[in-house]
Amino acid sequence: MIISLTAALFFKAVVFEFYRVSSDSMSDTILSGDFVLINRVVFGTITPNRANFPVKNYGFNLPSFRIPALRDIRQGEIVVIRNRYYPGTGNDLIKRIAAVPGQEITVMNGFIFVDGLLHETDYYDDDFFIPEEPEIEIFTIPSERYFVIGDNSVQSFDSRDFGLVKKEDILGKVSLIYASFDSSGSARWNRFFRIPE
Repeated sequence: MIISLTAALFFKAVVFEFYRVSSDSMSDTILSGDFVLINRVVFGTITPNRANFPVKNYGFNLPSFRIPALRDIRQGEIVVIRNRYYPGTGNDLIKRIAAVPGQEITVMNGFIFVDGLLHETDYYDDDFFIPEEPEIEIFTIPSERYFVIGDNSVQSFDSRDFGLVKKEDILGKVSLIYASFDSSGSARWNRFFRIPE
């Protein structure tokens, strides 16, 4: 039983993490009240350096090591980011990777272009216009940095506010919505076991 418990704790700490969403910044892709499964291994992770047991506050130190990434982070993926970028909340952030290292970002009067293409978001309508003298900022994403945006960009606190995200602060990829409940506690059955895209 102890071995099984240890294996389960290790699996949760290293391979997968469970997360309850409390923000609408990624709606309608991910809603407040969704429960999501985070794949921690795909982008690489660090094993815990301490094991704690819930009995008598007992714990002991462990040798910690980095598990190498299985692949690079890709544009368009939904990821969980360490909450140091938003100190006002106790939760980590869920955002979409808008641009990866080497891609060019153009910010024009609040509109985001990635490699010259307008980033898809519900904030823009089909007939937006560019003024005669637009305010333009152009930069290339450096190595180990990422530009992230929430799908619900009107209510999203993201790279437009806190800048680029370090690779080491991306904790994992959102792989599955395994449960979902609305504000009244009713199950949203059509969202159970959905793969977010």
